[in-house]
Amino acid sequence: MTTQSLALFPLPSHILPGGKLPLRLFEPRHMAMLKESFLNDRGFGIVMEDSTTSGQSGRILPVGTRVKVTDFYTLNDGLLGITVIGLERFCIHHLTTDDQGIKRAQVEVLPNWPQLSSDGSDDLLVERLKEVFEQYPELDELYPEKSYNDTAWICQRWLELLPMPVQEKQGLIAKHNSEEARLFLHKLITP
Repeated sequence: MTTQSLALFPLPSHILPGGKLPLRLFEPRHMAMLKESFLNDRGFGIVMEDSTTSGQSGRILPVGTRVKVTDFYTLNDGLLGITVIGLERFCIHHLTTDDQGIKRAQVEVLPNWPQLSSDGSDDLLVERLKEVFEQYPELDELYPEKSYNDTAWICQRWLELLPMPVQEKQGLIAKHNSEEARLFLHKLITP
């Protein structure tokens, strides 16, 4: 097993390989993490946080995605905005917090879900996803090139978008391929 060290950015949402996510950075530790990600060209990890009912930070879930910055800009409030793209999934083996408050982990890279050509049975998932992109232009702009012919890509975008319990989402994200997510989405979306 080969592991690497990665700075982590815990969020209540998630991104998967091929996904894009705009982030707003305002804490000094986030700036330090961003600078480090550029210096070593390693990027950083986005991980899901299972928040407690009191609204405090919760437990970091074990499967995350390494991302790299594709764009940065100044937001209307003067803060730094960045857009990241998901590169590869990983599993956390050891987690620490450094002196700056940056969470760091030894992670093992997991294989990305294999591409899966759609055989037409996922047409409804594709149509509903197209409707989501039409309803939310800011989301549509993140994906100038969409892979509607790849079932794995479709499932990953749905998992990023759907509001669902983090433990359930984490279970689907951790699978070796998109089949279980595909079956789940069919039950959810098919009338």
